[in-house]
Amino acid sequence: MCTMRTPKGVHLVSLLFIVLAVVLTGSTALASGLSLAEAERQALTNDPGLHAVESRSMALENMAVAAAQLPDPMLKLGVMSLPVDSFDFGQEPMTQAVVGLVQKFPRGDSRELRSTQFSQQVEMLGESLQDQKLQITLTVRELYLEVVRQKQRAAINDEAIRIFTDFSDITRDYYATGRVNQQDVLQTVVELAKAEERARQISEAEARARAKLSAWLGEASQLELATDWPSLQAPLALAEIHQRLQTHPRILALQKKVNYADTGVELARQQYKPEFSVDVAYGARSGSDASGMSRPDLFSVMVTMDLPLFHEHRQDRVTASMIAESSAALFDRDDLYRRMKSEADMQGATYEKQQESIAFFTSNILPEARFSAESSFDAYQSSVGDLSSLLRAQITEIDLRLEFVRIQAEALKTQARLLYFQGEAS
Repeated sequence: MCTMRTPKGVHLVSLLFIVLAVVLTGSTALASGLSLAEAERQALTNDPGLHAVESRSMALENMAVAAAQLPDPMLKLGVMSLPVDSFDFGQEPMTQAVVGLVQKFPRGDSRELRSTQFSQQVEMLGESLQDQKLQITLTVRELYLEVVRQKQRAAINDEAIRIFTDFSDITRDYYATGRVNQQDVLQTVVELAKAEERARQISEAEARARAKLSAWLGEASQLELATDWPSLQAPLALAEIHQRLQTHPRILALQKKVNYADTGVELARQQYKPEFSVDVAYGARSGSDASGMSRPDLFSVMVTMDLPLFHEHRQDRVTASMIAESSAALFDRDDLYRRMKSEADMQGATYEKQQESIAFFTSNILPEARFSAESSFDAYQSSVGDLSSLLRAQITEIDLRLEFVRIQAEALKTQARLLYFQGEAS
């Protein structure tokens, strides 16, 4: 029985196939680009500001538990009524070694109210955290869309450079045969130079947008992005957005601030109630009384309390201050809702006009511009039209395509802002 050996060349071919498969897989991954959803996820995961809010919230949760507890009792140690003529501990009947505890009881429900305030701060931070996430998502979307816009502009401009390069070559050929004059050649050269300068400006604009995006994504901002427009959730009608604004995290954060201020009013009113202290002491005595019996030890209990009788310039003023703070927080909430509602209305009106512009460009302007450019080119090749008309038609089409990209980008940014107002992150 003989064994067949695999030639070394077969191993080499297999290895090459494996390497090629890996390279193609990597190329496919790069071609897919960094998606908007992945960019949002990375921004929310890596943002230190969100982690700071979470840590601060955890700290306040612990403070809420601590604030509800009684103050630590105080240990009292000492000697009472020690005679200074002899410092004899058994000389006088009132001399005693005292050990005791003092426990304070804060005014009224102040402990529970302070704990409630810390819990309300936790809730306030929770709503602020959600709003911060929405704002980060909005910012990343706007910057991502700006990068995609510049990439699409670059693709259109590259096409313009190829067109004007072809025109330049054609006019040079025609000039050699005497069909066109030198002015036509120079005109195509100028338009080509303008397209090349626009390419530089587009590259600079994309670099700026990526630099801003790097604040949220780090090195990932330099990855290849998908060139197609990302898909965003359709915004709700303005009436529904107005309704959702009532429960928007940014509004709710101020509502929690109102609740916090209201609790502060109740806490200030506790200052009218007395604060108690209980003092428990045990006094050990030495020596004997007149009958020769050992002196008994002594036990003491005392209760002390303050009397907030003169409250006109203290408790009354603090309470009035807290009431004013509560009113200010309420006005801040109402003012924010008014401003957010107005901004949502403006964005909604803008979005409606942008959608109309997109539809008009798609159905009328761009097809007409394309037809005009093609007709001018055919006429020029047939010696019916002149170069100026051809260039004017091509430039008009390119400008309209660039304008259409701008409108699409702005419409998606407006859509992202409306999603922010309705409290949607996707």
